[in-house]
Amino acid sequence: MKNIIISLLFAVACFLFSGCGTLREPASDVLLTGAGATIGYEASGKKIGGAAIGAGVGYVASKITNGQMNAALTDAEQRGYDRAMNQAVKQQYWIIQAQQRRENSAEENDARYITVTLPETVLPDGTVIKPTTTTLRAQ
Repeated sequence: MKNIIISLLFAVACFLFSGCGTLREPASDVLLTGAGATIGYEASGKKIGGAAIGAGVGYVASKITNGQMNAALTDAEQRGYDRAMNQAVKQQYWIIQAQQRRENSAEENDARYITVTLPETVLPDGTVIKPTTTTLRAQ
């Protein structure tokens, strides 16, 4: 019983320390395969066949765990890329808005007003338009 408890503690330690960044996959393969072999050896009454089965189960568990971690990392990277692209598009939009706002305000400041006097005019149908003065905005 004492050996099984030690083996289980060893397996838990393997799970906890198998997340190393650079050696993640090989380290978890070795640790989980070794933990599975130890547990299988102890659980089968110290038979080699039990150790082999335990090692196989540990290796399969390692591959499943690594696959899930790779999928999670890929998903996180894609979400980060998408967020960055959305942020870049929003930033470009607001840059364009600010440029247009500056152009419009510059145009409004450069505008000048011209007073034009229109003389009396007689249209071909005989209508007489009285002389008038109007102010036009010129840019």
